[in-house]
Amino acid sequence: MKSEDFQEMAEVERLRRELDRANKAVHEMAGLHDVVRDVIHNALSDVQPPSLPAMPKASRKKQREIALVHLSDWQIGALTPEYDLTIAREMILGRLLEVVTKLVRERQQVATVDEVVVLYGGDMVDGSALRNTHAWDVQSNVYQQAMHDCPRMMADFVVAMSALFRKVRVECVRGNHGRPASFRANNNPAEVNWDSVAYETAMHMVKPDESKGRIEWHNETATFFRLIDMGDKRILAIHGDQARGSGGFAGVPYYALARLVARWADSMPKSFDVMMLGHFHNPGLMTFGSKEIYVNGTTEVGSEWVLETLAMATRPAQRMQFWDPKRGVKSDHVIWL
Repeated sequence: MKSEDFQEMAEVERLRRELDRANKAVHEMAGLHDVVRDVIHNALSDVQPPSLPAMPKASRKKQREIALVHLSDWQIGALTPEYDLTIAREMILGRLLEVVTKLVRERQQVATVDEVVVLYGGDMVDGSALRNTHAWDVQSNVYQQAMHDCPRMMADFVVAMSALFRKVRVECVRGNHGRPASFRANNNPAEVNWDSVAYETAMHMVKPDESKGRIEWHNETATFFRLIDMGDKRILAIHGDQARGSGGFAGVPYYALARLVARWADSMPKSFDVMMLGHFHNPGLMTFGSKEIYVNGTTEVGSEWVLETLAMATRPAQRMQFWDPKRGVKSDHVIWL
């Protein structure tokens, strides 16, 4: 074999190694969430979609409204003397679902309410790595939280909504409890989040593509926010950990929220009328010029860490609203659990 042949073989081998390194880099840049999404999809590909309840009959009432259920800060996996997975399930699929059903039936007496937006607003899982002792304070590890317990409850709630509404839109934003490490120690991209894993798992449990258009599901992983159309109006949905600073009340930094709204009013890709968030565990409402800010509650109760560190205790609550497609929020309900 000639020396030229050896040189050519060496060059081919060098190029092969360069190609392997390039493919590896591309794979890493794709983000862990893409890998997780593929794993979830493959693992649940054979799971049969749930049997949806019969579609509700169409209403002929002229007045039309859109329902919205804001669900956030379930922190599934958290363990306190007053909160665990069993209590969370009883709150969400028991008391909360009962009140939501009652409110919907009442509104449907006077208006056509055939569509609901279910907004999952983050911190659906409690995680296990936000603080030094977090892993010892939870009922289950974050894998169990995000791959089984939390998505099962989210999927069951969405299926229950299909018994009340002809169309269910699910919108998801991630929270801070789903981070795989503390904020300062986390070197992963922001979209690598256990909330996103739980949303993706729940989506594949429900299989909206096989619902004949009754269920739509969007799991936002590219950005920290989601812009949600509500007829002619629009919601800016965030988790809420983006607001930092003082100047608040009951643990909610209203001044920081107003400042964010003022800045985002001109910088978001689209205009919005209402900002909805969770994170602060205390339900609240603020009007800032023409904008409205709604803060959701939590289902967790009895956290000693919250009491000791934040000097506050909260009553469990979630939120429901009815929207006029042209005028915005028509009625707002804090549902105490």
